[in-house]
Amino acid sequence: MRIIDVLLWGEQELKLAQVENPRWDADLLLGHILKLRREQLYLSRDQLLDPDQEIAFAQVLERRVKREPLQYILKYQEFMGLDFYVDRRVLIPRADSEILVEKILELKTTWSPLEDGNPPAIVDLCTGSGALAISVAHYWPQTRVVGTDLSPDALEVARLNSERLGVQVQWRQGDFLAPIRSESWDIIMSNPPYIAVDEYSELAPEIAEEPRMAFLGGEDGLDFYRELAREAPALLKAKGIIIVEIGWQQSEPVTRLFQEQGFATQTFQDLGGRDRVVFARCE
Repeated sequence: MRIIDVLLWGEQELKLAQVENPRWDADLLLGHILKLRREQLYLSRDQLLDPDQEIAFAQVLERRVKREPLQYILKYQEFMGLDFYVDRRVLIPRADSEILVEKILELKTTWSPLEDGNPPAIVDLCTGSGALAISVAHYWPQTRVVGTDLSPDALEVARLNSERLGVQVQWRQGDFLAPIRSESWDIIMSNPPYIAVDEYSELAPEIAEEPRMAFLGGEDGLDFYRELAREAPALLKAKGIIIVEIGWQQSEPVTRLFQEQGFATQTFQDLGGRDRVVFARCE
């Protein structure tokens, strides 16, 4: 079969499986097998595949038809211009989370050095693949960044990513705030689990392939925000900052939790215009 014939076949199979963007996925899967960029596929559209290549494509296509996330098949996800290794041990980084990193990086130009001369201390809670922590450390190398996660498996992936990308991050294993209570922080950031229990079953089929613990935030999805807001005043340095990702309908309850602890809050939207990040500054 020619490359173009294989792509059309793959697109049709994915469309029947109700996969979103079937042509895009078919292109990336075949490009993965042939080690060609997407534009190279179309420049070589009449090239014939050998039998082994056809079999390999059929195998990865079947995985995608069964709704295994494309990123787990390809073993990478781009985030903030960096390529991150991902597999079933970690949540797949989403483009919407880049807003959180961008808001932190905006602080670079206005950040006042501390009297003790130490670099800004930043911690990323529930780090998963390490995408947030590594991105901040990469683009703001003058900081000291720590990433934490309950899952040792997730931290293995995070360590792998920091080594591959040549970025220094300290990794700590433990349950949410437990690994950081002995220190004071300039910035606490997190994309915590925030899906309510009754909403989880309504998500896309691919979600079931990702770690369940990375999604569930209690009965109403707010458990992690409650704990963080309650303990944040004792964890932050003077004028410290909390910045968290939220579900698109959670801005009001999350900001209220932080305001009740004396924080001034601001909400930022993602590229789709939905509330996505809450910024809370200790007054």
